[in-house]
Amino acid sequence: MQGYRKVIAMQENNPLINTWINFSKYHNRISNALDHILQVNYQLCLNDFYILMFLYQAEDNKLRLSQLQKMVGLSQSALSRLVSRLEIHPFQAVKRATFKKDKRSVYAILTSSGEKHVIRMISEVNKTLEESLSKKDIQNLKLFTD
Repeated sequence: MQGYRKVIAMQENNPLINTWINFSKYHNRISNALDHILQVNYQLCLNDFYILMFLYQAEDNKLRLSQLQKMVGLSQSALSRLVSRLEIHPFQAVKRATFKKDKRSVYAILTSSGEKHVIRMISEVNKTLEESLSKKDIQNLKLFTD
């Protein structure tokens, strides 16, 4: 009985921690659902999708690898491995390039095949989010991110 009281007391005394834990569980559940859909339909993970989406949204469908690294939140080596996988993926979604104006930077460029596939992926991910999130959830997320 004493252990039960301790748990109740911890929950009452730490509402912010409990809110954070619940948010983390919720985020993980949604992320896992999206990851599953992308894996089954495209043999890609969620970070792959983020890279493709960021490239799709970028001017000229290209970004420096250093920009992508910050956007996706991966280490330089992890991002490099991920871009390499996207280059050799069956639909060859990405290619690397350097440009005369900026020879020190390496860019990731979304290929036309990658663009075609990412448009479908965005639609599927959006549909999954609409099915997984209530209107209240969406409103709360907008408040949280604005």
